[in-house]
Amino acid sequence: MADNLTKKQPAEIHDIRLIIPIFLLNKLKKHPLTQGLYPLSLGKSSQDLTFNMKQSQPAHHCLIYCQSGSGILDYKNKKREVSAGDLVILTPNQDFTYQVNNNKAHAVFWINFQGTLALDFAQRLLMKMDDGLAHVSVLSNILSDFNHLLALGRRGYTATNVIHAVHILQQALSFLALQLRLSAFNNSSAFDIDAVERLMRDNLHQELSLDTLAHYSKLSKFHFSKKFKELTDTSPIQHFINMKIQRACFDLDKTQHTIKQIGEGLGYNDPYYFSRLFKKSVGMSPKQYRDSGHK
Repeated sequence: MADNLTKKQPAEIHDIRLIIPIFLLNKLKKHPLTQGLYPLSLGKSSQDLTFNMKQSQPAHHCLIYCQSGSGILDYKNKKREVSAGDLVILTPNQDFTYQVNNNKAHAVFWINFQGTLALDFAQRLLMKMDDGLAHVSVLSNILSDFNHLLALGRRGYTATNVIHAVHILQQALSFLALQLRLSAFNNSSAFDIDAVERLMRDNLHQELSLDTLAHYSKLSKFHFSKKFKELTDTSPIQHFINMKIQRACFDLDKTQHTIKQIGEGLGYNDPYYFSRLFKKSVGMSPKQYRDSGHK
């Protein structure tokens, strides 16, 4: 039964506004699993054709996600249209208004949030946005996450329900930050990270130099390394080494090959060098890893 509940998609919610009770907010501020990021209030509008939000010097961050239709955002002395698939992140202490465009059909989610990590989550989003506005497209998993959050009103404000809701919010913001990063990268470059990773996977048995990887991508070594690190947060060669170590872990778990054979199969003919590299990455030697019975 629990498994069925986990897989069940939340029913779509239309017009609702939830205010987290003060007694619960006080707990969320202190609980180690929620104090980093939690909602203050949240809602969705899809049937109120006169829907508008107005906040003056709020002490929290605000998220607006447009599922359909459009609206007008007045923020930092600029009026901009917010369309389907657009995400808005508004920072504290800034007046704003958001109003449905021309009283037309729409669907928009909004969440006011704060916490000790709220600024960090917001900054990861804002760094790839145009003054708090960006297009991420209409994402089915985000719609599902937001509907799960709004279903909190029906499930009740028990500790377990709220902790789960908080982690859904964190998951959604993390995914949106990733989506923004990928969109910004793809829009500014023809660089194909998937093709580069396929090349790496096909050559785990040997060395690949930075020259080879850059030449494959038709970029200079400098620009290739810069673009690769922007997308993966690591250098190309370190990423390739990480892939080799992942393969070594698999072989140690699933085969009877000797450590020397596994190293040689990954292009490391010196077993002592392979062992040092493995330990630096995993925190234990290949032998210790195999003996530990990690599966």
